[in-house]
Amino acid sequence: MPIRKIVLETNNIYHVYNRWFEKQFLFKNDNDYQRFLNTMKKYNNIYTWIKIYSYCLLPNHFHMILSSSKSGLEISDFMRKLQQWYAMYFKTKLSPDLKTRGQFFEWRFKAKFIKDEEYLAKCLAYVNFNPIKHEIVDNIDDYKWTSYHQIDKKKIEKYKDLILDELEF
Repeated sequence: MPIRKIVLETNNIYHVYNRWFEKQFLFKNDNDYQRFLNTMKKYNNIYTWIKIYSYCLLPNHFHMILSSSKSGLEISDFMRKLQQWYAMYFKTKLSPDLKTRGQFFEWRFKAKFIKDEEYLAKCLAYVNFNPIKHEIVDNIDDYKWTSYHQIDKKKIEKYKDLILDELEF
């Protein structure tokens, strides 16, 4: 695995994301999405110092915006355990003839530092409106695997048009 390009630091906010190896589908049905969300919540209850601001789960990748009040290493540990658990879940779900060896995710996870409130609002829009960007839905209200339904929409609505051009991750 490649070495992380940025050092994750305490109290900084990061946009983290990853995708399934070779862009295969990470989530095959509602149960898979729900399992990932439940596991994310489970580890967030263990790592109480990790704050999850936003998330979006898409068929072959996911996005989260989060921070840690303890250390950046805690973000790495949180993400490692979440991804490891999901890879084990997915592997046990596959029929014996389809079981794969090696990596499940494309990378450990990628992270981008969110430097200020305006960039945070843009990233929140990008993460939450990602199903529109990828043409999964036309209306975000029709997509349930995003935190859009739980956050203050006023913070991100003005940036939603940027998801198709300005912000590329």
